[in-house]
Amino acid sequence: MSERSQGPAEPSREAAAMWERTRDLGKRLDGLTGRLETLEGQGLADALAELSLVVKKLAEKPAAEKGSVWNWQLMTVPQQAQAWELLLDWMMNTLRVRYPRSFQEMLGYGKGAVSCWHLHPDLVESLTGLMCSWHWAFTDPDSGPMRVAEWLDRWLPGAVRQGRFILENCNVLPEPGAPYAGHKDPLENKRTDPAADLLQHIHLLRTGELPN
Repeated sequence: MSERSQGPAEPSREAAAMWERTRDLGKRLDGLTGRLETLEGQGLADALAELSLVVKKLAEKPAAEKGSVWNWQLMTVPQQAQAWELLLDWMMNTLRVRYPRSFQEMLGYGKGAVSCWHLHPDLVESLTGLMCSWHWAFTDPDSGPMRVAEWLDRWLPGAVRQGRFILENCNVLPEPGAPYAGHKDPLENKRTDPAADLLQHIHLLRTGELPN
């Protein structure tokens, strides 16, 4: 037996190349394992989850805040008292001070020092809407020049027209003990019950039967 045949056989070139690649992959895997252990120690998974929630929340469309709307019919007595105080404060310290001509024309003070505006629910509603729209234009952080211009050009003149229309039949002549003499109730001495044939028609629509 020759001396060459007695020693260990040398690996082929393909086997040697495969071994080198395997050793290199092993080193790279060891490096990756170390990095992963380091990242896990830093709580990266929890941080990524938290960041994902933050990004999702930021991406969501914010819910629009509901505007402040007053419904006098649904208010309790204490709520109505507070509402009257807020409305009067705005009327006296904002509407009368900043827009005196509109204040007089809308509430009938152009004809005298006494007005029966507070006796007209429709005029109270108009003033309430005017006040709320003023706050929407002048005090809302998201407002801008267009809201102000719209209030001045649209809502204020519209409210003045409503006030004139509502009070046009009232000619207040204040007398001692009768501060609202001349005030006219729009429904005074007028029959306003729904017509009988209209009630019959509604009954027929609802039940399909003619009323007795």
